Amino acid sequence: MKTQTATKVRAFNSVPKDYPCLCSGYLPRPIHDDHEYAEAQKAIFELVGFEEQLTPDQTDYLEAVSTFIEQYDQQTVSWSRRNPKSILKYLMAEHGMSGADLARSLGMNESMGGKILRGERNLTVEHIRFLSSKFCVSPELFIA
Repeated sequence: MKTQTATKVRAFNSVPKDYPCLCSGYLPRPIHDDHEYAEAQKAIFELVGFEEQLTPDQTDYLEAVSTFIEQYDQQTVSWSRRNPKSILKYLMAEHGMSGADLARSLGMNESMGGKILRGERNLTVEHIRFLSSKFCVSPELFIA
């Protein structure tokens, strides 16, 4: 896990700091198919998880690309509303997150991530707001 985190930090440090340079790698635009969706996700991968360290241009870029990803998700992805825990696990897997990563993201003790994933602890309203923003999905997905 430390190697994966160190690799992600190195990748983040190499991301352009200004909007024009970010756009030279991937130009934010509406997404029309799965290939464009994958390209958009790749474009923001190094920025996700570093929101507090982003420059204003990086923040704008992340928001723009995330908006297009969210729009595409709303048009094409059919989420089951019956199992918020499964949805959370899926989203975490897509972002390479562990239970400890979840807890750290939520500002909790690392053991709490596993408890949330096992259903021993519930997400608070603030947790749901944070996760819906982080994963660019509707907060309703995390409510049973």
